[in-house]
Amino acid sequence: MAETNTEKTLEQTKVENQALWQQLTKRNEQFMIGLDKILTEANYDEEKKNHRYNKMMSELVANQKVGVTARQLYGTVSECAQNLLQEQEEELGRRSPDWLIAVDGGLLLGSIFALISGITLLTSDGAEAQAGMGMISLILNYLVGGLAMLIISKYMPNPDAPKGKRGYGKYIGATTVAMLLWMLTMTLSTGLIPKSINAPLPGIAYLAIAAAGIGAKMYLKRKFRIVGGVF
Repeated sequence: MAETNTEKTLEQTKVENQALWQQLTKRNEQFMIGLDKILTEANYDEEKKNHRYNKMMSELVANQKVGVTARQLYGTVSECAQNLLQEQEEELGRRSPDWLIAVDGGLLLGSIFALISGITLLTSDGAEAQAGMGMISLILNYLVGGLAMLIISKYMPNPDAPKGKRGYGKYIGATTVAMLLWMLTMTLSTGLIPKSINAPLPGIAYLAIAAAGIGAKMYLKRKFRIVGGVF
């Protein structure tokens, strides 16, 4: 019964929103269109969005009669969207799914070392230029790096907790274990996997992979509003 009431209330809100939309001025309509685009791309909760729009459009319809615009009430579209997204995160107090945090961390850590490998290869010559990280090692670097960053994120200390319960000891321990796991994996993959199937790439290829990885991290961070990672 409770679910039916919730669905009915949401449906009523949508119907009322359609009526309110017809009363908006062109300027306020464009403001709401821009806001909706940003919130939709950021996966803002659909039900919360409908109720929020209902409140905003009711205020807009009332205020536009005296010449007050959406920008005067809520700031720019991007400012309004940022405030709503931050408010949602604070209300939910949420942590993103583990797989998203792992992907976010893996893309960062893996791309950093792909960048280092690319620069090293391009600035070296002779035997050193042939000693780059192999493709399989590079893939493992992203995967295990993501796992390491996920482990670290789960033990982030809380400086606001009472003394003795802030978790710095666990954080140091988790960070040590995660980094040892990552270093061990990289060492073993480089030393044990034959070069014939783990051949290094040209330096420029590592730089391109690093750039793509950082770009993907930034895109996913913005699209999924990843919360709870190390960076």
